[in-house]
Amino acid sequence: MAAAKKRSRKELLKEPDVVLTWSARLLAVVTAHRNAIVCGVIVLMAAAALVSGYRYYVHRQEAQAGVLIGEALAKYERLRSGEPPETAVKAVADDFQRIIASYGNRFNGDTARLIYANLLYEAGDFSQAADLYRALQPQFSEFPLIRFQVLQSLGYALVALRDDAGAARAFEAALAAADPRLADNVLYALGTLYDRMGETEKSTAAFNRIVSDHPDSAYVALVKERLSF
Repeated sequence: MAAAKKRSRKELLKEPDVVLTWSARLLAVVTAHRNAIVCGVIVLMAAAALVSGYRYYVHRQEAQAGVLIGEALAKYERLRSGEPPETAVKAVADDFQRIIASYGNRFNGDTARLIYANLLYEAGDFSQAADLYRALQPQFSEFPLIRFQVLQSLGYALVALRDDAGAARAFEAALAAADPRLADNVLYALGTLYDRMGETEKSTAAFNRIVSDHPDSAYVALVKERLSF
């Protein structure tokens, strides 16, 4: 193989430097498309500002809703100290309805629905409470404990309304969503409900799960007594 021809220093100096060549090309591209690049940077900056502003807006909305919920609850507690729950909940109905109307698509809007539903349940308005619990069923997917409370509360409201089939479905859904440590409450409610419905096998299965899965539950002694008959 022939040896590579050695080039003189003069010839080497005449060749363009690779780094400088690529730098020049890049500069040429930037220069040619300067307006587009500047516009792109501006768009990105505007998008970042928009996202930041939206987050601030959402945070502010949640904070405002939280303050209003606190005020409504404080008003309820003041009235509740000297009035029956029916009177107290009527006095704060408009407050909660305004919060729900204004912030219904926010987390604290759903929180207001849940609190108001609980107050209605306490006041004996099971029908309206059940409607609010139903509306909340798709919510709180990221908060299993709250979702469990919603489903369990719906079950109790439907039991009060004598909708046994609907209550059973709600309790079954709550059982699927429950932290295992909380399941004994729902199992006992289900066992009692199925017994009332004449579903003996389902009732016995629910009670047996309390004994086997929750040996320390306060319901164990009561369940064992019921199972002995």
